[in-house]
This record gives sequence, structure tokens and C-alpha cells, in this order.
Amino acid sequence: MCVKSRPLAATDAGGPVGRGPSRRGVVGAALAGACMPAAAAPGPASAAAASAPGAGPRILHVMSFDSPWRWTDGQLAGFREALDLPQAQWQVFQMDVKRHATDAAKAERGRLARALVAQWRPDLLYLSDDDAVAQLARPLAGSALPIVFSGVNRTLAEHGLEGAPNVTGVLEREHVGQTLQLLKALVPTVQRVAVVSDLAGYWDTVVERVRERLAGDPVVALGPVLRVERYADFQRAVLALPQQADAVLYLGVFNLIGADGVPVPYREVQRWVVEHSRLPDASFWHDRVAHGNLASVTVSEHEQGRAAGRLAQAILVGGRAPAGLPVLPTTLGRPTISLARARQLGLAVRSSLLLSAEVLRRFAWQEGA
Repeated sequence: MCVKSRPLAATDAGGPVGRGPSRRGVVGAALAGACMPAAAAPGPASAAAASAPGAGPRILHVMSFDSPWRWTDGQLAGFREALDLPQAQWQVFQMDVKRHATDAAKAERGRLARALVAQWRPDLLYLSDDDAVAQLARPLAGSALPIVFSGVNRTLAEHGLEGAPNVTGVLEREHVGQTLQLLKALVPTVQRVAVVSDLAGYWDTVVERVRERLAGDPVVALGPVLRVERYADFQRAVLALPQQADAVLYLGVFNLIGADGVPVPYREVQRWVVEHSRLPDASFWHDRVAHGNLASVTVSEHEQGRAAGRLAQAILVGGRAPAGLPVLPTTLGRPTISLARARQLGLAVRSSLLLSAEVLRRFAWQEGA
């Protein structure tokens, strides 16, 4: 245990946390060296003890997804780095919407998170991704609690937060043009790109941004846009794509419902694609390339968190009002190539591309990846 600051505990108020290996119950992989316990206490979330004299501000982080996962852990690591308040007291609540995927389940996770807000009374609420914003920022808009978000696809207006005096944050905007340029550099024959996604609502605006970008592209045309709910329909759609497009852009793969009525883990979905599809594919996030997509100019989760952390510092240290801080996207993207996928597809990748990109030589499920 720490002696100078409170531990960074990851709370799951509804039972076991998510799916996947090495589920530790703390946000740890991206925060090596941070002051934290070996594991969070199981069961319902409990408020921290009263603040000791001289203790730093209380910050509650509600993540839409779960940990350990690069996207969520990277945002939080960047936030803490830019905030630079070693004495801050932390609690982390995982909504885990990849597992709690229905509207009713998300609403219940939101209710539990709001109960923790009322119980612990943080000085600042940090939210990552759209579901946390929908479940917490909107109900708490106009309150005295400062709210900072990152990783959000929808606009403030779409979230019903335009003009909210206590809310600011960082928008997530995909590097559509740069990603398609990289895909075209890897596979010069690409002319028609399909889009495949689950039905989660926050992908609607992403699909529209892809449509807008490709509407004026003189080289690459938009193929079919396929939105599916069930995993079996996703599999059938992917297998039929070679007759409709010569490349695929994958968006939502977290909420594809399997035969047992629950979402299929996205890593399983992506591995199936690798094993059954020969079309070059792309997405916008590093984790997707690690699990088999050929290429991406990735949205940096660390930069998303850092930008949010700077906003939080302006509020907690600089005394700024959230409404006076701009809501903007981050602009830094990094070319990332799966050499494992390129080899599987029989692609010869130019050395100039490899030298200018992060290169992943194995799939995430392979030994030594």
C-alpha cells in the first residue's frame, strides 16, 4: 500500500470484470510504477476514507470499456502524466460495455457509476469514450462537478451537452484519409473499400465521417456499408465481400451477438477475419492492427489522455472554468502496419513504408508478440 497517496483502484461494481486473460482488477499495465494495490477489493464500489490533511484532489475516472486494454489504459496513463498531481486521490470505475452491451445493461452500469459519484464526491470526473459520457456527463450537466472527457466520437450537440458549463474534453477523430493512403500504398490495386460495423450507436457518426471523406476521393470509392447485429451475419457478410469490394474498413467489432446471446469477444472476431478473409483491411486503432488488420494511421490513446489531462490541470490547478476550455480533437496519428497480415496476404511491403511506420511482426495471439 502507499503511504503518500491513495491507490488507483479499478472498481467493477457488478461482479467479475470483463473477459480476457490476466484480469487483475486494477489499471496497471499502462501505469507501471503508479501507486496502487495488488488488486481491487471485490464486490460493490466503496467510497474512500475521508481525505487526510493536505491530500490532493479526488479524481474519479469512469471508463466506458475495461482494463487491461491498451485503449483505456493508454488514455488514463496520458491523463495522469499531463495532470501531474502526484498527491491526487483516485478511483476508477469500469463500465465494461463490451460485456454489458445492451441499453439496459449500460443504464445499470451508469446508475452504479453515478452512485459512486454521489458517495465519494470527487473534485473532478474524468470520462473516457461515448458510453460514459452518455451515462454520466449528460445527467450531471449543469452541476458543480467539473467533467473532462476523452475518446468521444459524437459531438457535444449529439450528446446533448452543448453549452453545459461544467463539461469540456477531447474529441476522437479518425485519420480516415491518411489510413486509406497507407492502405493504397500497401495495395495499389485498391479502388473500392467496404465498411463493416456492428450496430452500436456511436459508430453512426464515424460512418458518416468516412462517407464524407470518400465522397470527394478521386482514387478510392466507397463500397457497401454493412451494419450487422449478429456474429453469424457478420461472418456471412465478410465472406461475401470479395464480390463487392477489394478492401475492408472495420469499425465496430465489440457488439456482435453470438449464438449464446452475448457479444463475441472482439479478439475472437478479428482472429476469425484473419483466418477466413483474404481482403486487405484497415481500421483506426493500434489494437486492431495488433489483432490482424493490415494497416492504420492510428488515433493515439496516449495523446487523447494527455490532452484531457491538460484540461483537468487547467481546472484543478489553474482555476479555469470548464466552459472556457475548448473541445477539440487530437491530431497526432501514427502509421502502423501488420507485417504478419501482409505476409499472409502475399504482399511485398516497401522498405520506405516499414521505416516510416510502427511494424507489428506477429499477431497478438502468437507467442512472442
